Amino acid sequence: MTLIISNCSKRKRAPLDPQLHAGALATGSAAAVAIAWGERLRVAHPTTLAKDLYAGRAFHEATFTANTLGARLAIVSAGLGLVDGAVSVPCYSLTTARRDQDDILAKTGSSASEWWASLQMQSPFHTTSVDEEEGLILAALSSSYIAMVADEWAQWPAERKARLRLFTKEEPQGVADDLRKAWMPYDDRLDSIGNGHAGTQSDFAQRALRHFATTIFDNGALEQDRADVQRSLQGLKAREVPTRTRSTDDEIQALIVAEWDAVDGRSGAMLRRLRDTLGVACEQSRFKRLFGLVAAEAKGNAQ
Repeated sequence: MTLIISNCSKRKRAPLDPQLHAGALATGSAAAVAIAWGERLRVAHPTTLAKDLYAGRAFHEATFTANTLGARLAIVSAGLGLVDGAVSVPCYSLTTARRDQDDILAKTGSSASEWWASLQMQSPFHTTSVDEEEGLILAALSSSYIAMVADEWAQWPAERKARLRLFTKEEPQGVADDLRKAWMPYDDRLDSIGNGHAGTQSDFAQRALRHFATTIFDNGALEQDRADVQRSLQGLKAREVPTRTRSTDDEIQALIVAEWDAVDGRSGAMLRRLRDTLGVACEQSRFKRLFGLVAAEAKGNAQ
């Protein structure tokens, strides 16, 4: 059976377990912190199937692809390890993203790969699905997740690595040659294929996975699959991405205040105005936070 592997997402569809916030852990080595985290995981109450826990388009694309192929789904999670999508898990908050309050690397001072190795030994939700499946392994991961698992995957048997097809935005660097060769050479021309394949950089890997699975997948040899991907992009042009100015939180809040009346205080219209009219870069979750601050202040002033 084919195995689909996707990275998790920060957004969850279930209430967070109050004991599963990485920010509450004591600092220490990766091994020591993983032991403490594993103890919390073992007493936590699983509430949701892993395949139903994560929100966002990227994860939706991965589950869609798994369902389309009738494949098994596994998730690379910095908080749970490699977890089977059909296993019930608790809802947690742990990330390797810098400046996040639940950044585990701020606790350990280690690399993501060191944390991953320690986590895999301690998590009660770790799955052996990679060892059990004998079909193709289609893995859609962001570059940060590839960096986290690359050392472990480089130790896979050669036969297993030959079955790996890796989907990410750019050819992986600093990894074993056989992992780099497993990369399917998609680029921004993917947005021009149509049929819903356009999207954002954050869901690129999973969109590439879906295209491969629905138009190319035939259990072919690695080099043939790479050639088929390149052929599917021939004659296409990457869409032009507008250049936008990066601004501080204070600058963006000032713009929201200045443009408030122009969009009648509507959130969606404000984001489009910032991006399309004013040429300001602002990620959606960041904008939501800043818009909420401005709206709350405006409400307070009106009272």
